[in-house]
Amino acid sequence: MPNSISSSLNIRWLTSTANDELTTVIPGILEFHRQDYPWPPEIGQGYYERVHLALGVDIFRGVHRFQKNVSGRLVPLFEIKHEFPETTLVIQSVQGGVICHREAYPPPTADLIYKPGHDFFRYSDRISLIPLIDSSSNSEMTSLCIEGCALHGLIGKELSQKLIEGLGVNLPPVVKVMPMPLKVSAPLRACVSSTMTGPLKKLFAQAKVLEYLTILSKHLNVKPTSKHNAHRKRDAMHDLKNYLMQLEGRLPTLDQLAVRYGISAKWLNEAFSQEYGQSIYTFITDHRLKEAHLALQEGHLPIKKISLRMGYSHVNNFTNAFKNKFGYSPGSLRVVRGEEGL
Repeated sequence: MPNSISSSLNIRWLTSTANDELTTVIPGILEFHRQDYPWPPEIGQGYYERVHLALGVDIFRGVHRFQKNVSGRLVPLFEIKHEFPETTLVIQSVQGGVICHREAYPPPTADLIYKPGHDFFRYSDRISLIPLIDSSSNSEMTSLCIEGCALHGLIGKELSQKLIEGLGVNLPPVVKVMPMPLKVSAPLRACVSSTMTGPLKKLFAQAKVLEYLTILSKHLNVKPTSKHNAHRKRDAMHDLKNYLMQLEGRLPTLDQLAVRYGISAKWLNEAFSQEYGQSIYTFITDHRLKEAHLALQEGHLPIKKISLRMGYSHVNNFTNAFKNKFGYSPGSLRVVRGEEGL
């Protein structure tokens, strides 16, 4: 049962023989809400319950118990269309069975199947779907719904952004199913206690949600950037910049620089871009061409020698790069000064 419910939620049941247009309004103001599914007896029994934890944070638990005569069917539960107050993270985990979501948003319509060991993730501003329950076995589904601001409030903006990125849903709208070890999602499936009531039930669910988010973040290797690491990163980028600016001739490859600094080539280039606004080779090429321009204006070195010092193996490559940068050839500076030749 998806939803972060700051407002009421309307669902249209698809399993009632008495009235195919039966709808239910799930109130957005109650801390606890429980309702039986309007299933015909020949299908079985089921119910959902909701625990409202805080503004923008809700837990749903759906329980499905089927008659043996309907085994092997996909039972359509309800149809729901709803807009969230803001982009919302929905995580759903099932035990004991299989659930199929017929997702109409984002288009095109797609069937997403999740089961124990594979959890469902949504990050979007709305939902439009029909859940279908595999009647081959009884099942229970638990859903955690957290609005973006509420997630920031729970675990901090930096960690929540890293969590969204770690789940691969950082470009909403996204719906996906991904493998998830049972031990990771165990606290989520245990969120709604069947033995506790009132404030203790809510407190228990809140504790389990925080436990789940902690374990999930650890599983995804999500870590906040410490001030110490930020300083080390900045120092490393300054060192790299100074090292490159002092070099003459051919530049080392990105992989060689990665080995020198003990980090991946991709991370090194991204960190340098964040610090200086350009990739490593764009930055150093720009710097060297400016140095060449100054040398041509003020010195008497041949263009070929300047080209070699700048790391160009052929003077024609240097000439083309220089002209692309400044709009005129390096030789034109020498003509202005009354000098010619390479």
